[in-house]
Amino acid sequence: MKRKNGFTMVEVALVLTIAGLIFLMAFFALPNLWASQRDTDRKSKITEFVTAIKTYQTNNNRGALPTLSGTGPETFTWDDVRNAPSGANTWKSVIKDYVSVDFEDASGNRYDFYVVKCLDDHGGELSAGQTCKYRGGDFGAINDPENVNLSGFMNYTMYIAVGATCDGDSAIKTNSSRTIAVVQVLERGGRHCYNT
Repeated sequence: MKRKNGFTMVEVALVLTIAGLIFLMAFFALPNLWASQRDTDRKSKITEFVTAIKTYQTNNNRGALPTLSGTGPETFTWDDVRNAPSGANTWKSVIKDYVSVDFEDASGNRYDFYVVKCLDDHGGELSAGQTCKYRGGDFGAINDPENVNLSGFMNYTMYIAVGATCDGDSAIKTNSSRTIAVVQVLERGGRHCYNT
């Protein structure tokens, strides 16, 4: 009896099924991997930003931070930073002078900034160790440890609390007006906090 060369239909179906499963796993795993890499990049950008602010503090004003208009919030975009005068003691100017020109989010967006003094949700002073809220506005929603739905907030906004430090992923009040905590919403959920 003569044997035919080639694959049987069962063998072909088995190979196609295995290839399909591998493709399906890659289809679901790759977007999560990419989002994780973008979040890692966002965390390094926060570190880079805080390092730039520390450099400014070392070089100027005996460790003081840039001037904040009242209690804030000061909100501005990267275009506002680019158009700010150099050498001034404002947040826009300091960011222009000390932060890299190509400072953008992992998704390719230029950063926006939200700078505010660490206050309670009624605009009052806090005691050291209390969570920054700032009048229930954006920072309060971002910084609320109970808030798990952060999907409406952009991954390319840095929320900066003056007079704060990090406690986990939230900004809390300190006794020093020369510290900042930077909080950013992450793409895969939650937030990341880094402080001076």
